[in-house]
Amino acid sequence: MVILVLIASLYYVDQPYPLPPEHGVFNVELRFGPDGGILGYFNVGLWDRFGLGLSYGASNLIGYGDPEFYEQPGVQIRLLAIEEGMFYPSLFFGFDNQGYGDYTDRYNIRSKGLYAQLSRSVGSANLLIVPSLGVNYCFESENQFDMFAGFVAQFGGSGAFLIDYSLNLNDPTDRNKGYLNMGLRLLFYGEMYFEFSLRDLLGNNVGDQQFNRCIKLGVEQSF
Repeated sequence: MVILVLIASLYYVDQPYPLPPEHGVFNVELRFGPDGGILGYFNVGLWDRFGLGLSYGASNLIGYGDPEFYEQPGVQIRLLAIEEGMFYPSLFFGFDNQGYGDYTDRYNIRSKGLYAQLSRSVGSANLLIVPSLGVNYCFESENQFDMFAGFVAQFGGSGAFLIDYSLNLNDPTDRNKGYLNMGLRLLFYGEMYFEFSLRDLLGNNVGDQQFNRCIKLGVEQSF
């Protein structure tokens, strides 16, 4: 079985990444999005297989005008219920109420809410591939079910290519195309990473936040 140790971020681009929490390992990430938005994450493995995190940010934090801080922090909970084996995938359960973009009565791109996720890793000495498929129940916009998927190909300890997709079902603010994102992540010293991502490649958003770019900076340490 392949052990996932090199990719520290908890997301592919926007969708949850099935990373098993490890006891005493913590992750700090800054996400720089469109319209001067900055979103910060702090996640820690409280026990093996169980992790807890907090996030908070604001739109228009960089640039002109007044920052628009989110009304409440985000919470991330991850539980590895079944570890993958030779003939079956891993099963994750999670909760994440952190969405993306501007916030009024909901985020521009809705949070996942409660989710379940299956994943399977395939790898060798220089290549690690991790696809996943998930379902979620979002508590924004009249409580809706949705589906999402992610794929990453990591090349040794130097970098990775990521792609993810969310159907974004029953959302009156989109064009019924779903959100497709892809990114390139560079890894440094097995504990730091830089990521450049292209988001909403299908032009799904009805407003002015369609195709856009995102940068992430992160570090993983243990105590």
